[in-house]
Formats: sequence, C-alpha cells, structure tokens
Amino acid sequence: MKAILVTLTALLLAATMLMVGCGSGGGEPAATTSVEGSGSEAAAETEEPAIAQQLCPVMGGPINKENFVDHDGRRVYFCCAGCETAFLKDPEKYLKVLDEQLGQAG
Repeated sequence: MKAILVTLTALLLAATMLMVGCGSGGGEPAATTSVEGSGSEAAAETEEPAIAQQLCPVMGGPINKENFVDHDGRRVYFCCAGCETAFLKDPEKYLKVLDEQLGQAG
C-alpha cells in the first residue's frame, strides 16, 4: 500500500510540474521581470557571457528567450513562465544551478 501511495504522489507531482511549469509552448510568453540587486541591469543587457545559457536552471529544458528575469546584474532565461515564478521564490538556488550549467564557480 505504501508503494502505491509513493507512486501516486510522484505521478501527481510530475503532473503538477507539467501544468504549472513547462507546457507545449502554446501559451503567451511571460512578461519580463526585472529584479533589482547589487549589479547593473544595463550590464546584463549589453554583456554576453563567455558561454551562452542554453538550459533553463529550473526545469533543465531549452530556454525560450522571451522568458527571462534580470536579477542582480544577470539576465536569466527560462523555458516557460512557470519557471520564472519558481526562480523568483528562491533565486540563489537557481543561480547556483545556472553557474554549474555554465561551468562557473558560484
């Protein structure tokens, strides 16, 4: 019985992530958000990183350049609007993931 509950919980969690997070891309793009921090927003818009971001730090899928947040002088791209919401709840967690993806020391 416990195994069934664990399986059902995992399926429910996966379904929720699909509904809230990434869909088929058929929805409207998210409005961009700027979160002020200690860095310069202009720097995020004008400076390209040595390695361009390819993957969403929240879900790990390919990024959609219409979904992004400027945070602490960095532009962070996401695969969908749901990921932007998750990022804003705990930006430091996802910045660490992004730094790992880009091969940078966080």
